[in-house]
Amino acid sequence: MDLFCIGIGAGPSNLSLACQTQEEIAQGALFLDRQVDFRGHPGSAFDCAELQVGHFQDLVTLVNPRSAYTFVNYLHENGRLYHFLNAQFHGVLRAEFAQYLNWAFQKNPLVRGGEAVREIRFEGEFRVRTDNAVLDARNLVIDIGKQAQIPPQFHGWTGPNLFHSSDLAHIHPEVHKKHVCVVGGGQSGAELLLHLVGRPKERRPAAVTWVLTRGMPFDDHPFTNELFTPCFSDRFAAMSEVHRQLFLRRFALASDGISESTLRAVYQALYHHAFLEPHQCDITLRPSCNVSRCINAGAGHRLTLQRGMDNIGEVTADIVILATGYENALPDFLEPIADRLEQIGNELATGEDFSVYWDGPRDRRLFVQNACLGQRGLADPNFGLLAWRARRILDSLLGRPPCTNPEHLGFISRTLIERRPDLVAEEMGSGI
Repeated sequence: MDLFCIGIGAGPSNLSLACQTQEEIAQGALFLDRQVDFRGHPGSAFDCAELQVGHFQDLVTLVNPRSAYTFVNYLHENGRLYHFLNAQFHGVLRAEFAQYLNWAFQKNPLVRGGEAVREIRFEGEFRVRTDNAVLDARNLVIDIGKQAQIPPQFHGWTGPNLFHSSDLAHIHPEVHKKHVCVVGGGQSGAELLLHLVGRPKERRPAAVTWVLTRGMPFDDHPFTNELFTPCFSDRFAAMSEVHRQLFLRRFALASDGISESTLRAVYQALYHHAFLEPHQCDITLRPSCNVSRCINAGAGHRLTLQRGMDNIGEVTADIVILATGYENALPDFLEPIADRLEQIGNELATGEDFSVYWDGPRDRRLFVQNACLGQRGLADPNFGLLAWRARRILDSLLGRPPCTNPEHLGFISRTLIERRPDLVAEEMGSGI
């Protein structure tokens, strides 16, 4: 089989590329995933949770609303479009979006599940060895997601009673009548708290402590959301490293805050358990804190809490769940060619088409998806630019100029952004 492209991983990013490739050229590419069906982060995909993106920010709609792989067509083919409209969801339920992604995963003939990649070498072409085959291709597109981020103070302590939230479904600890401590102040931390205190009384923890560095709502006003457009992604990439870091710090809450509806649900849970629930769970919030130290305490762990430079107390918990996010990591299968790939910090250095700078032939390229936040901005891991990024990569793979984007360039002055991003950060942050 003569392949111009092999995709490693069929998460949302490569699944978008697979859908666009299949509809445009139908052959010449293959997308491999170790799972036999689509699975997201199981520890955070609680049934009641909503994605913080709109209904059009799916695999394909924003670049091709006529595609057969749209979320709307998924609803139509499954006989629930009118019911979805009548339900008046503010967003898309994560459980339903996972079903949609699995539908596209199974529907696309270019996607091959149950094919774990073990090693990649370069011998004139990229040679991909899996458990079942050895495949050659002129180009690779890597979408293997991120690994759980375990802060250093917890290194050496992970196990059945202290683990990352992504392992919740695998470890499935017995929390009934236990004290559970959730560490991490983003959306996943809030959803985890709601999941724990919302369990039936015969399965509910006796107490939940939520330690959060911050618990702020998303910065979600329209001017901030211009950071999540294709034109701004390109402008961000053209900025100096200093100005990119300034933007990432200034607008962290544009991607790492908590939705207003979730904060409201947390407050309502506090109210319910304080005043209405006869079998209440003792819920304690420890805001603006870091965990500076972790040690064993019997079968559980004792955490030292710090605010600024001062220790402000301890929490002893039977179970500790880390909702501390994810980070980039070079996958093991790239080890044979790792020293040929250029890096910037913990990211592979990429060009405007998301191809990695390396010392190999220019007509043999390796692309990465969802791995360039420092180079592409807060929108890089966001669903809003998923379809656009896949289209940019497909255009490059097919040797054509990037598809002209008919969208307006936006309402933030292009000149101001390019020359004085510090002023833009200040003005956008104040709501203009």
